[in-house]
Amino acid sequence: MGFMDKLLRKTVRPNDGSQEAPQRATPVDAVASQAGERDGLPDRWYVPQDGNSDRFIGATGLPTLRLIPYRDTGGEQVLRLCEDGTGLLVGPTDRRLARAGIYVSQLRGEAHHQAECRAGNFYPGEPVRLVREPENPYDRNAVAVYDATGKHMAAYVNKQKARTLAKLIDSGAEIEAISIRGTRSGLACDQVAILAASSEVLRHVLSPRPTDAPHPAHER
Repeated sequence: MGFMDKLLRKTVRPNDGSQEAPQRATPVDAVASQAGERDGLPDRWYVPQDGNSDRFIGATGLPTLRLIPYRDTGGEQVLRLCEDGTGLLVGPTDRRLARAGIYVSQLRGEAHHQAECRAGNFYPGEPVRLVREPENPYDRNAVAVYDATGKHMAAYVNKQKARTLAKLIDSGAEIEAISIRGTRSGLACDQVAILAASSEVLRHVLSPRPTDAPHPAHER
């Protein structure tokens, strides 16, 4: 059973391994795109830009964010970051994420690797491998993304995020990654997005939300 399947089924309450509670994953009705909305979603669901670049860094140094299951306006199951204290969603391009050690990238070039992408398992929550390609003739910072087996390539990290990840990987930093948007083996693979971080940060954002956390904004 993959991470997404487990997350949709239950949430383990901290400090009490014997208790379980259902994880809410309410489908979101399609909302027409218009000014003041992102990807068809109201701005009020997102953490605002408040000038605090360290907003997502908690007292322990770990992010105040968790990944939650979310059904987008097209009906696709994905993972999104949600702030612990407010329940607000965090946009994947929010620059404050990097300060918290989180790097999210929509991949580029899936159309050129359709057979491999379809063969691999890139379902949300599945681990993926980041492979540096310093000799890539088009981008010396290129970072290719493969499935967990290392056999099937989905595409490349976009150039902006690749610059950052390439530096981290080349410096010897241990960076792990998972898919937050994609499909299982055998299905069309049109869009893949990943989240990369240190193993400690990745474990943290994959852990259950605090039991006293407010419901995610889109479920209220």
